[in-house]
Amino acid sequence: MTHHHVTHLRATALLASTFLSLGGLSSVQAAEIVKKQTNTSDVIENKSTDNKQSASKKATNQKSTVNVSSKIDESTLVRGRRWNQGSYTAPQTSASTGLPLSLRETPQTVTVMTRQVMDDQQINTLDDVLNTTPGVTSYANDNAGRTTYRARGFDITNYKIDGMQIDASTSFGGVGSSMNMDLYDNVQIVRGANGLLGGTGDPSATIYLQRKAPQREFSANGLLRLGNWNEHRVMADLNTPLNHSGTIRSRYVFSWDDTDTFRVREHVNRIGALANFTADISSRDTLNFGFQYERTRNDGASWGTNVPIWYADGTKTNLPRSTNPAADWSQATRDQYTAFINYDHDFSAGWHLKVGYMRTQGSSYNNLGVAKINNASRGTYGGFWNQDGTGAYLNALHAEYEDARDNADVHISGPIHVFGREHKLVFGFNGYNDELTQYSFSKALGNCSIAGVNPYSGCQYRATGLPIDNWQTWDGSYPNFATHRTRAREVDVTRNYGAYASGRFVLAKGLSLILGGRMSSYQAYTGTYNTANKYSGSTSTGQQNAVLTPYAGMVYDFTKTMSIYGSYTNVYTPQSNLRDANNKPLDPVMGKSYETGLKGAFFKQRLNTSLAFYLNRQSNVAQATGSTNSTTGEAIYESVNGVKTEGIDFDASGELLPGWNVFFGYSYLYEKGLKYRQDPHHLVRLTTSYTFPGKLHHLTIGGGISSQSSTEWSTNPGRPLGDGKYDSSNLRVKGYTLINIMARYRVANWLDIAGNITNLTDRTYVRQEGFYDGMIYGEPRTFSFTLRGHY
Repeated sequence: MTHHHVTHLRATALLASTFLSLGGLSSVQAAEIVKKQTNTSDVIENKSTDNKQSASKKATNQKSTVNVSSKIDESTLVRGRRWNQGSYTAPQTSASTGLPLSLRETPQTVTVMTRQVMDDQQINTLDDVLNTTPGVTSYANDNAGRTTYRARGFDITNYKIDGMQIDASTSFGGVGSSMNMDLYDNVQIVRGANGLLGGTGDPSATIYLQRKAPQREFSANGLLRLGNWNEHRVMADLNTPLNHSGTIRSRYVFSWDDTDTFRVREHVNRIGALANFTADISSRDTLNFGFQYERTRNDGASWGTNVPIWYADGTKTNLPRSTNPAADWSQATRDQYTAFINYDHDFSAGWHLKVGYMRTQGSSYNNLGVAKINNASRGTYGGFWNQDGTGAYLNALHAEYEDARDNADVHISGPIHVFGREHKLVFGFNGYNDELTQYSFSKALGNCSIAGVNPYSGCQYRATGLPIDNWQTWDGSYPNFATHRTRAREVDVTRNYGAYASGRFVLAKGLSLILGGRMSSYQAYTGTYNTANKYSGSTSTGQQNAVLTPYAGMVYDFTKTMSIYGSYTNVYTPQSNLRDANNKPLDPVMGKSYETGLKGAFFKQRLNTSLAFYLNRQSNVAQATGSTNSTTGEAIYESVNGVKTEGIDFDASGELLPGWNVFFGYSYLYEKGLKYRQDPHHLVRLTTSYTFPGKLHHLTIGGGISSQSSTEWSTNPGRPLGDGKYDSSNLRVKGYTLINIMARYRVANWLDIAGNITNLTDRTYVRQEGFYDGMIYGEPRTFSFTLRGHY
């Protein structure tokens, strides 16, 4: 059968199975035709994969992978037995319910960004991942790594690595911007509330990252990348068994990236390293442990904005994207150390006991200086630039944080057989203890000053006291902070733990019910130490006991390839990282989340699709006031009740036709209850690649589109009107469309060359507008050239 015949049959089956016609007969017939007549097309599948093997070696790998998958920790959310490294989709996930289900069997929207997507699009950071993922938007508070990600109208606050919850926030104390994607095999995004496995049911999404794990056979991968703005990047990934049989195996990953940016005086350096070990200590017992390090340093970083929107006379600045009014010593550094260990015992008959522990320690160093609008005194503002070069003042902030988190998870899972059908159960207990330390700097402590000038508050300088003679000619030179640590500090302790259970019960052929629940306890305390290291005692800042998070879902297969589903869960999300005007954490978000839709799995699960309709109703939702805390420098929020979001998500991922991979999503969102609208009504994301057949089978081309409609942002204080008055009306920010392209050619069996261009049309757009009356420009056109070797 020729490639053209296979292409025609698959296209016919796909069209016959579209969501717009719910009649199952034609889709079944088309799928059966493909099943019977396209088996020979398998030889041309996934020619873009970096580890293409011969048929015999591939069979050997599959056999050994089956053995591994029976032992692998359940936090390995995608089962290695079914995993195809060259694919744009994944056939199974346990990210939503803790049960190993196919995407079609999961009654929520789950998007999987595979290693192949990340390699094709040169995705290096978590920011790259989420700005490529369907249904997820973001806004940048500055260019120091503080970026907020959102889905379905709410901030994303839940992040997990191999099932363990981490603090991946990008606040001054957060370490989320340090995460390096070279250390991870895939990223899974569960949209909607997902409190069953973690006790915090975000109505937005939960981000699951899966580490690269040791495999039984030797392999080696590496890359060298060069790009504009002096980018240099190297990565090495070595998987090696430590004995002949591969029962003891290891994997080592190292990544280094160093680059300037489109802004003057800005430089970014990233490092990532992973050592991961697995040992089959018996036929039923497997031990996995390892260590991980991630760090990002941003030189030329800003604080709270980057470029002012208006001059002092109220006219638009229209400054070039390269503008960076940061001091030449301004920088933000975040790093994180991780140690982890997991144990798996096989009881036989599919039952497993799994125990995991992870310790993360991170630090955040912020030494920031930027010319921007800010509080000049209580209730007044200054720092608006004049067009003659006057009016600018250096705003500066020094803050240092350390964070330590202990995670643990114990669960048992397996099948049961009742009434002639197989059902799946999981019972577990997990939680974490987090301790965030913020060191104190102030005039009173004698450990904060710039050029002998007293700080505005704490260790902050606002829009008076440090004038800049001429912002038009300023080269970033200014006296640096003089600071030193004392033992004075504030310590915030957060605990979140609970027990959970869930089960998938097959009620009839094609009809399954998923029920689960979690009982959680949440506690938060704050205490302070003085310079003599004397503890003041702790004060409770939030406590919730025996919080029940129920989960219910139902899936009905109305054809061999399509299902209809519905799910419900409660929403419970602590907000200890968001503070009110008194610097107290906001009460947890409470609410309900509903979702229903259609799912399809075509061409032996090589293509997965979903169409979801959702409704969220929330109380205690954080709304930015536009003000900032004069001591901490963090934004001040207020709680809002009666917030509602509803919308539609359509996703498609996998192989649409032989050699043609797609990663697509369209989202529509309607929000009600907040004073502004940070999320676009319409969002389209598409990533695609095509590997040619025949004599051109070494060539792959592709690209992507990201398009969003307009948003609306609040301002503080707003456009100057003169006489100390401001127009604080919300800003409408135009939508935009970005286009990326890529091409890759396999020069030899062990070597690929690739080129990527992002923002092909060099579109000027902003990632945020209004915070501190400033804006953050998005990245202009970029290009890179990559050599990738693999063995």
